[in-house]
Amino acid sequence: MKRIALILVILLSFSACKSAKESQPELVDLKAEPVLIRQPYLQMVRPNTVTITWKTNAVTGHCKVVYNDLNSLEQDEVAGKMVLHEGDKFNEVVIKNLKPQTAYNYAIYSNGYLLASGKDYFFTTAPDNKNTAFSFYALGDIGAKEKQSFAIEPATRITELGIKPDFGLGLGDIVYPKGESKNYDNHLFKPFEKVFKNTPFYPVAGNHDWLSDPEKNFEKEWALPDNEHYYGFSYANAYFIGLDSRNGGFFELEKQTKWLNKELKKVQGKYDWIIVFLHHNGKTCTYKENYHHVENLYPIFANSNVDLVLNGHAHTYERLKPYDAFGNVDRSVTNQSEYKNLENRFISITLGAGGKLNKKWFPDPFNLEHCKDGSIVAHAEHVGSFGLFEINGKSLVFKAYNSFTGTVFDSFTIKK
Repeated sequence: MKRIALILVILLSFSACKSAKESQPELVDLKAEPVLIRQPYLQMVRPNTVTITWKTNAVTGHCKVVYNDLNSLEQDEVAGKMVLHEGDKFNEVVIKNLKPQTAYNYAIYSNGYLLASGKDYFFTTAPDNKNTAFSFYALGDIGAKEKQSFAIEPATRITELGIKPDFGLGLGDIVYPKGESKNYDNHLFKPFEKVFKNTPFYPVAGNHDWLSDPEKNFEKEWALPDNEHYYGFSYANAYFIGLDSRNGGFFELEKQTKWLNKELKKVQGKYDWIIVFLHHNGKTCTYKENYHHVENLYPIFANSNVDLVLNGHAHTYERLKPYDAFGNVDRSVTNQSEYKNLENRFISITLGAGGKLNKKWFPDPFNLEHCKDGSIVAHAEHVGSFGLFEINGKSLVFKAYNSFTGTVFDSFTIKK
């Protein structure tokens, strides 16, 4: 009996120590120099505000950003907040009262230690007028495992562009294999750190991002508009709408569709360009199926002056001819590189070769196994790639870039 009692005392003591340990406050040492685990990345860059986030180890207790207008030596600083993340700390700083369309240098500090600064650490606020020319890049299916991924290739090519994009769109499957937060650093942020530190990124979730609860793994990685799953934002004379197509059946289908209709109605006549981006395709001649939930949105797109619908999912490149509300192409149009009037029609582009290719497949629009009607395809190419869009007034120029060579392999223009 004494031996049993002794064992019980030991077990109770161990349990008490464990509970006390678990209830202890987080490890913070305000005098310690934190380790920079994730380089800063820009989000929510609007005409007057910007959000800058970076990740350090758990000792961090406070953070700030010191910044200055490139045309001024006068510096300002803003303190941020700390958010626990996988045993480490998110340092998040929101800067307000900025001047529109203005470039700023910034430096990040945690626990008073300078962790990153220099000429590559800058942001440019969005314009507050609709007469500003701008550009953006788009790609999907980026964050594969390091040995399987070539994400560093498009990231490098983007930094080498003659025209620096003002922001980027992520077309889902941001991190493989299951969108886990623990994989974000190695699979995404390290290959793209030179891009993200001075170019904001707006992603949507894909089916792989949904394999881990995105309420915990997707939302906490980003600061996005609205509910972060489906959202809209403006830039100059264009309006962008990101949708969450989940596994092809859509997240909150009825609610999201209602929101989409309301959002499109709200922006009619206010912008020259409306661009929708999501993960899944509708009609396609790739190895993916036609997703009917996306096809069901065609009447909404065509009748609401949507110009472009961008998606990932298929790890290849495919540009389709302009669709009408029923997914039909105008066969009287022979020039698929210059468009002058897309009224009640839109162009769908698959840009899912951001970090991996399907090595068991090659594009053939007339292979009936993959496509009922290959005539819907304007251009298909099986290469690692991303798209660059340049908008200047009522003119749009698109270029598809080979991620390995930096060469342009497809292009078109729209002039309204």
